[in-house]
Amino acid sequence: MAKLVHPCAASTHVLFKVAALLTYILCEWFSDNFVVNFVVTTILIACDFWTVKNVSGRFLVGLRWWHEVNEDGSSQWKFESLSEEGLKTIDSFEKRIFWWSMYGYPLVWILLGVVTLFRLEFEYLMLVLLALGLSLSNLYGYIKASRDQSKQISDLMGTAKTIAAVKNLI
Repeated sequence: MAKLVHPCAASTHVLFKVAALLTYILCEWFSDNFVVNFVVTTILIACDFWTVKNVSGRFLVGLRWWHEVNEDGSSQWKFESLSEEGLKTIDSFEKRIFWWSMYGYPLVWILLGVVTLFRLEFEYLMLVLLALGLSLSNLYGYIKASRDQSKQISDLMGTAKTIAAVKNLI
């Protein structure tokens, strides 16, 4: 395994995600009390959100984002990225850990949401929606802050539009 440049940031980036998912999946084995399960899982989801937003984004990919409310009540998203020279110092393995987990985490929650719907456990659906809301806002913020990821998504959308146009011609 590659030596991590920022082992604490990388491990907590993954640890809180795994802990929240495992707690959600296994919580009913340990407690029948919905409130306890809800609170513990919510705390882990919130810890993941805070850690990703304030720690691992800066250390693992050199990005940060935040949301400000102006004096007039309007809101504004702010995005920061390291300079081109600073981005050269980012470890490629840590960058892969960051982006794979950022894209995979919401997908796993969507899958769990579908399972929750089929099991008709609507109270647990609140946790899924909370996790999706926080993870997708982090993902959105980091995609907007990252020139690479924004370009890859734009290229992907352009490819999808081209394929759709070709299908319409056929």
